[in-house]
Amino acid sequence: MPKFLPFSVMKLRRARNSTSGVKAFSLVEMLVVMVILVILLIAAAPMFLKTSARARQTSREIVKGHLMRARSHSIATGGTTAVIFPDYAAEAGVAGKMLGIAEVVWKTDATGSGKSAYRVTNVLQRWEKLPGQVMFLNQRITGNGKATIMEETEKLATTVNKKSVTGTFIVFSSSGEIIYPADKAIEITMGAANIVNGAVVATEKTGNATSYDLLQVNRLTGRARLIENQ
Repeated sequence: MPKFLPFSVMKLRRARNSTSGVKAFSLVEMLVVMVILVILLIAAAPMFLKTSARARQTSREIVKGHLMRARSHSIATGGTTAVIFPDYAAEAGVAGKMLGIAEVVWKTDATGSGKSAYRVTNVLQRWEKLPGQVMFLNQRITGNGKATIMEETEKLATTVNKKSVTGTFIVFSSSGEIIYPADKAIEITMGAANIVNGAVVATEKTGNATSYDLLQVNRLTGRARLIENQ
């Protein structure tokens, strides 16, 4: 008389039989997979570079557009208008990443210190973020020996996304000329970077040098032109 095994025992035996036939990957198969991955990475590299170049080009146009809009607003209203660059103390995604336009006035500190400075009276438009990983860079990151707008010591206090921030700035007068920063070259540097533990770290390099675009702003016209491209 045939013996009938319990269903659970039969299932366990089938599982053992099926697993006993499984083979591990051979060394040749592993090498083939690695070669394929390397080929895919090499093929994707030009696309990544094109994407990075597009982000930097778009960032340049954003900056140029903000400068022209701020200048036009000053001429139209007869007031002073600033382009603001939030400093690295702001939160991630804002610090060194955004820029905005605001009406400003020259005021004396109401606390009695007698110190005068620019104050924001009205933010004119939504803050705009630079695309990709592009950020505004300072001289320490680029290592080119040229001070940028991010090195300016005077700061404007304002709000971004309902949070208080301070930022460096460029001010246009009612005639359309830049009156701050005064008596110096106005240069804006941008490149791919991240903020790591409170420090800005470049993420794109050419050899051992940081990759960046350097714009120089004409004080009379507010126009920015590319003078360095690493």
